[in-house]
Amino acid sequence: MLLRTLKHASGAGWAFEGNDYGEAGAGHFYRPFWLLWNDAIYALFGARAIAFHVGNLALYLGVCLEVWLLARRLAGEQAAWIASIGFALYPRHGESVAWISGSTDLTAVVLGLGAVLCAISPWRLSVRLVAATALTVAAALSKEVVFVLPLLVAALFLLAPLGGVRRQARRDWVLPGAMALGVLGVAIVRDHVIGGVGGYTAYPWTLVRAVAVLATYVVAAVTPPDLQLLRYKVALALPPLVLALAAWRVISLRRGGEDERVKLVFFGAAWFGISLLPLLNIGVDLNNANGERLMFLGTVGLALLFAGLIRPGGARGATVLAAAAALVFGLSALSAADWIGADRLSNRVLDDAVALAPDGGKLVLLSVPENYRTAHVFTGGDMSAALEHAGASQLTTSFCTHVVVWHDRSGQIRFTRRSDGSYVGTTTLDAPFDVPVLRPAEPVSSDCPYATGHAPDSNTGMAVTAIVVPQLPSSPAIVAYFDGHDLQRCC
Repeated sequence: MLLRTLKHASGAGWAFEGNDYGEAGAGHFYRPFWLLWNDAIYALFGARAIAFHVGNLALYLGVCLEVWLLARRLAGEQAAWIASIGFALYPRHGESVAWISGSTDLTAVVLGLGAVLCAISPWRLSVRLVAATALTVAAALSKEVVFVLPLLVAALFLLAPLGGVRRQARRDWVLPGAMALGVLGVAIVRDHVIGGVGGYTAYPWTLVRAVAVLATYVVAAVTPPDLQLLRYKVALALPPLVLALAAWRVISLRRGGEDERVKLVFFGAAWFGISLLPLLNIGVDLNNANGERLMFLGTVGLALLFAGLIRPGGARGATVLAAAAALVFGLSALSAADWIGADRLSNRVLDDAVALAPDGGKLVLLSVPENYRTAHVFTGGDMSAALEHAGASQLTTSFCTHVVVWHDRSGQIRFTRRSDGSYVGTTTLDAPFDVPVLRPAEPVSSDCPYATGHAPDSNTGMAVTAIVVPQLPSSPAIVAYFDGHDLQRCC
């Protein structure tokens, strides 16, 4: 979808005149700086995926450097290395870095952290004011998650003196105030261009939902992404254990008189919580890690918290820390490998779709892979954008249900046709149907409603049976389904 938007870009100000799909007055998101970043890559290197991936890695390197600078400013060089390495190796960054469209968070956070660093720099107030406000506006024009930047700077000021940050003079409070005015200006422009607030409108805001969503972020923060927590529920014992260890460590630091490190821990926790405020209507899917990108800004706080809790403490402490780093690096590599598998799966399904689709007709897919483990495959209601990129723009498709593929094997998913025109699908928990937990089930595409059957072995967020009722067009149509490895004609 991003490439489709970039191909239709025109004029110097095109990115500011519509949403992230290049459409004017159509809701969704307003992210012009992110579009301009990707448009620059596209202009220089064309549609080569490797160029966009290198761009993501460059942004990620920049964020890691900023985490180092922020931690050094707050707590010294040793804390800076612990925080930045921990941030760089953190396994929950796969969706932001490996997924090309996940660069929304990278662009916003690299600019947003720049704004924070300017706000606490030793420069003259006038220079800090201009630099911090300008970078805040640029960050807010990249992704709305950074609308909380003024609150983050205010929290930092309130916790001063914190390491190298002096207690702020009364006049310094103009900094978060000016940043807030910049955010307000972006919000007004956003409302005018996309005709409203936009965002994830399918996810309602309620107090109960906010508490449940916050729980998903806390649990995700201390668990690896490839662990299916809602399937293997025994793993839900891990988050309380980690949090208990962190609490024990804070008590030990306080008893040891290390108040500065305790303050860094609490500031990191406050950063994490504040960064989640715009996101308390949409959580992390604890089965497939979908949504972990939303906590990318928050993980800066987790890195600061980690640096406050950990100190090498001689050869033995350094060995333990190195072993922990090796373990986390392995988890990150496992998450990255999911995206390689997703690419292979996507290409295979696209080839199958081109071979199966009727001339001048429509391919109706009763099931389609939404994720390969923690990596995205086909997330929307059709694959028209992917087919267009593959040179098959004449083909039309429609999805009925999404499945999450954990083991890429043929024959896992089967559909049978009933006399009333509906289709019943059955699968295994190695490739289950993905169903919403915190909102009502809605059709993946408007012309193919579905319902789930909850067998005794189905788990939260997953179903092993589904009933779909495709509304077939009058033009030629072929019904097919994804069987866990390939597309198969049905039925």
